[in-house]
Amino acid sequence: MTTVSLTWPSGQIDNVPALWLRDNCPCEQCRIELTSEHRFIIATVDPTLTPVAVTQTDDGVVVDWGDHVSTYSQSWMDDVRAQVARCFPPMERWDADDEIRRFSFDILDTDPPTEISALDHFCRFGAIVITDTPCEPGWSETLYRRWGPPTELPFAKVHDVYVDPSGYNVAHTAEALPPHNDFASKRNRPSGQILHMLANEAEDGDSIIVDGLAIVDQLTDDERSVLTTMPAAFRQFSETTETWSRSTVLQVDESGAPVGLRYSNQLLQAIDPWHTDASAWYEAYHRLTTLIIDPANQVRFRLSAGDLLMLHGHRMLHGRTAFSPASGVRHLQDIYFDFDDVANELHRRQRLQTA
Repeated sequence: MTTVSLTWPSGQIDNVPALWLRDNCPCEQCRIELTSEHRFIIATVDPTLTPVAVTQTDDGVVVDWGDHVSTYSQSWMDDVRAQVARCFPPMERWDADDEIRRFSFDILDTDPPTEISALDHFCRFGAIVITDTPCEPGWSETLYRRWGPPTELPFAKVHDVYVDPSGYNVAHTAEALPPHNDFASKRNRPSGQILHMLANEAEDGDSIIVDGLAIVDQLTDDERSVLTTMPAAFRQFSETTETWSRSTVLQVDESGAPVGLRYSNQLLQAIDPWHTDASAWYEAYHRLTTLIIDPANQVRFRLSAGDLLMLHGHRMLHGRTAFSPASGVRHLQDIYFDFDDVANELHRRQRLQTA
């Protein structure tokens, strides 16, 4: 494939593939100017495409393709560099020695820089608490719509969590709830979650969160490998709803770096005991679980009425200690969302702030 050398007014030289350069022509014939979407289709040119001429100008370069002339400015290339470098905020690890960051809704609601700071901290560390919120059923959805649309899932759009003998999982009891991801039983599970405490007059019932990525860092390479390759199934159901999925417990990105866990002790189904990696998987899963339930890896705190816990659902595991229902009411509601929506809204607001 032909490579084109571009010399910019700044003196910087870039060598780029000819097809890339033609595909990214910014003119109105090749782009829908209002939306910056592609109009040009790369398959309409020969894959051995070579420029007829490349001319340097005071502002950038002009490339003559024979049947089309493209103009590329220095500012255009600077924008391309920003696009290529764009990524979500890096996920920073934390452990039981760290305290969860709290933001008062009263300040967050009236001070845009504080709201941006809260969203940035959430994207980096995976969890924040927003305090002083109205204890109104459904209010968590009202709050989240500042940043994106909630995700509607089986069982209910807004989930009520309180002691309910007819409930469909352990969250509806007063038992201790080990750290887990919600909806491990869905292939396309939610990547964000809000737990809004409406009332908490019960004794005990402290909230627990665990940074799953910090846990994975403590595993051996072999343990990570088998948890990344051998799948397990998860199931959650009620009389009217069925959810089931099969996936690996550990998810990694294209570079092999861990990006999330699919972990729920209560929803795990029996794995294939005849699988060649069954023993290795269970040894790794045993170690993973040991680390997750170790208090040294847990952050514990109490959610009071009006506190709202916001979680990166693929990364952060959450649970609670047992509580006494006879001592008082404990009622929270949770909703789900797409983590990407929050990260992209953060980027949009940061861009507007610096414009």
